[in-house]
Amino acid sequence: MTPFRTRKPLPFVFMLASIFYFMYVLSLGASTMIGDEIGGDPGGMLLPLVLSIFMFIASSVLFLTDKKSEGKAKDEGFGVSERRLFILTVLISIFYVAAMRSLGFLITTAFLVFTLTFFYLRGTVARKDLASWGIGIIATLVFLVALYSIGRTITRFLLLSSRQGRIPQWLGSTGAVVSIVLVVVLVLYLLVLRFTRGYFHREKAKTAVVHAFDACMISVLTTELIYLVFRQMFLVELVRGLITW
Repeated sequence: MTPFRTRKPLPFVFMLASIFYFMYVLSLGASTMIGDEIGGDPGGMLLPLVLSIFMFIASSVLFLTDKKSEGKAKDEGFGVSERRLFILTVLISIFYVAAMRSLGFLITTAFLVFTLTFFYLRGTVARKDLASWGIGIIATLVFLVALYSIGRTITRFLLLSSRQGRIPQWLGSTGAVVSIVLVVVLVLYLLVLRFTRGYFHREKAKTAVVHAFDACMISVLTTELIYLVFRQMFLVELVRGLITW
């Protein structure tokens, strides 16, 4: 029996998609900021290349380790749930690329991560879950924008105060600013998680609500960390879109 008969097909599909995406990014070439005189901008290819590599690694691990049960390996192919998830993944990926310039990196990335995480936790795409998905999307964007706004406020305060001499100059360096913002964001995130997880994971909570909460927390943390690392630490120019502050 071949490995493709004993393993689930979706991880293999993502392996191929990540390879094609990697080649597509390479074909676009790199671009740097016009004002980059000291070579601090690593170019616009860095973030997509890193994401495609991580996607390939994760998909490969899932393909090699997540096997079908012996009873299902013979008669279970690409089932209805897997087809729905595959179609959703393709549509969301197209939307992510098409809407990036108008909506911005933060909104589209949070939308992508939340949607895929929620429906993959559900195991399928069903109409009954749309209400939980919609409310979860709104909650995710509100929470993310709040953390982002706090981080931007701290960043501007540190940079402006260090230039005006109100605080030591080293507090306005890239490393110090990113570290302080990261600590504050993580503390606020953990506080929200601490005081809300018990309610949404209570015994009587619906599984769709639980999955929406988990997807919300995962997507907010993932998107914010990617932004802090690539935008504030490595100065990669990410599309702002609707969030202009």
